[in-house]
Amino acid sequence: MSSDILTQIGPYKPWLIMAGVLLLFILLRLTRKGLRQRVDEIGYRLFRERGLLIWFWLNAPGVILHELSHALVVVLFAPFGFRITSITLFRIKPMGQRASNGRVVKSKGPQSLQLGEVQYVRPQGRFMSHIGDGLSGIAPLFGGIAMLTLLYWVATGYNLWTGPIGACQTHSSALCLQILRPDWPWWTLIFAPYLILTVTSELWPSSQDWRGARWFVSGFIILIAGIIGLLWYTGYATIMLQVATSVSLRIDIALLILFLLDLGFLIIAELLVQLVRR
Repeated sequence: MSSDILTQIGPYKPWLIMAGVLLLFILLRLTRKGLRQRVDEIGYRLFRERGLLIWFWLNAPGVILHELSHALVVVLFAPFGFRITSITLFRIKPMGQRASNGRVVKSKGPQSLQLGEVQYVRPQGRFMSHIGDGLSGIAPLFGGIAMLTLLYWVATGYNLWTGPIGACQTHSSALCLQILRPDWPWWTLIFAPYLILTVTSELWPSSQDWRGARWFVSGFIILIAGIIGLLWYTGYATIMLQVATSVSLRIDIALLILFLLDLGFLIIAELLVQLVRR
């Protein structure tokens, strides 16, 4: 790319980086949806209706992490009166009714199926109860990100937020083409990509989780909007833009890695689909 073009897009670079987060997120959702469709087709052609559950069994580790993330927050809020009444880490069954004595947290999946649940009770009407509900609802998002960071390091030896791209700043360009750190064992790629796939498939809180966390999330958004407005009003807009750009760039790197991993799984699934169609 010529220096003239780089100069022209320079003022818009921060906004392009932040827009990249949304674009990569949409692409990732599309590839994950396409992957599930192919897995469902493979399962149906091999095992008929029972084969439609293969996708859920493949994601069992992610579902377990999803539910444990909910449970961990409830345990941390035990001093404020939170108490787990029942926990199911993974079980495919028709989705039951919501319990009347506490919020039921259900993992993602078709509306007719329940993959896991955490039921708990807590005092009514307290401020900390709303905080605990909110943090419990969105806990899978943070638990999934933490596990993704660990698994990426286990797989490649690189930090998720920089990866081999960060090595380009201090090493030769040839190093940037390497998936693994030069002294890292190759056998970690046997299992880590699958675990990354299942963890990120169940990373996003379910609709039930979002409903339980709606007051916390709404208040948090209002607080962040207020802070941004205050920084903008007091003349710290440039610093705020730099921080947002830096954070967005690291999210872009993580989403790009997941997107490339999805493409690899999607190609394998497509080849298997063509094989079972014969």
